Amino acid sequence: MSAKIKVHAKTLHCLMQLSKHLKFNTLLTENALRSDIEGLTKELNIPSEVQNLSFFDQLEKEKHASVILLTSKTGNEDILKKVNEFLPWLDENSIILFDGIRANDLVYSEWKQLKEKTEFHFSADVFHFGILAKRSFQEKEQFILRY
Repeated sequence: MSAKIKVHAKTLHCLMQLSKHLKFNTLLTENALRSDIEGLTKELNIPSEVQNLSFFDQLEKEKHASVILLTSKTGNEDILKKVNEFLPWLDENSIILFDGIRANDLVYSEWKQLKEKTEFHFSADVFHFGILAKRSFQEKEQFILRY
């Protein structure tokens, strides 16, 4: 594993477990993390294509199941804006992992706003990171988990 990964180890562990268990073939992340995540998927033998978040711009405006990793530590201050940009192209099984939800008050406020969005019916606060999913076929549920 690269020494320069800017993501909490538990977030990466959860990302890899979800990708493997749900058999996602696409992982999307911020450009600053892409090469590290690619290396980790190869190291753990998880068959995944790692794309930059701009991958959504290349889609033919169709729903796309993905695992998305966002982090508050890459200087992307406007997480809400970024999520709103790609939200229409996520399908019901897409999962967003948001690392560093308690990095500062602004980031935590954005996390709380994201989990309250009507598009997300599942949210889990895992202290170091949060998980969001559309899953509109279920009632809105918010969890606080120990991981």
